[in-house]
Amino acid sequence: MDAQLNRTMNSPHSDILDGVAIPFAYKMGYMINSYREPSFRAIEATHGLTRPEILSLIFLYFRDGISAADICDFSGHLKNNISRAITALEGKGLVRRESDPQDQRRLIIHITADGRRMHDRFMPALKQREDDMMACLSVAEQRTFEALLQKLCAHGPEWNCKEHWRLASKPSDPY
Repeated sequence: MDAQLNRTMNSPHSDILDGVAIPFAYKMGYMINSYREPSFRAIEATHGLTRPEILSLIFLYFRDGISAADICDFSGHLKNNISRAITALEGKGLVRRESDPQDQRRLIIHITADGRRMHDRFMPALKQREDDMMACLSVAEQRTFEALLQKLCAHGPEWNCKEHWRLASKPSDPY
């Protein structure tokens, strides 16, 4: 057995990670939280950006000229959190908003040059943390994992729109 896998199976969290009814989602959530939370706290302390602001900058860096609703649709974050983040980023000069030429009621968000520079300041630390997280996998395993993630992400719209949560409890349940 691979020594790294053996260490993982004997970790203090293995009973929780392996014992839940939702092993895939729980492990993915554990990994995301272990990666994201310390990383975003460090960015917040160093650069004064909140988690929704960081997320919005990352999104706008790659897909400029979208609405706050687009960010919400992609990320699953609540509209009020993203709207506050965009307002704060605009106040910091990192994004700008303008009316959509197709629909004057809709505001389109653009990342500014300062916003791109800010992104470029915090992204190397995020990349290093990802590299550290993935270091236990061989290059071939990383490629396989990436392909599996791509497949899951491509399938996301098919299951994400379903309201599975409604099946979790009956109206008569007190919880």
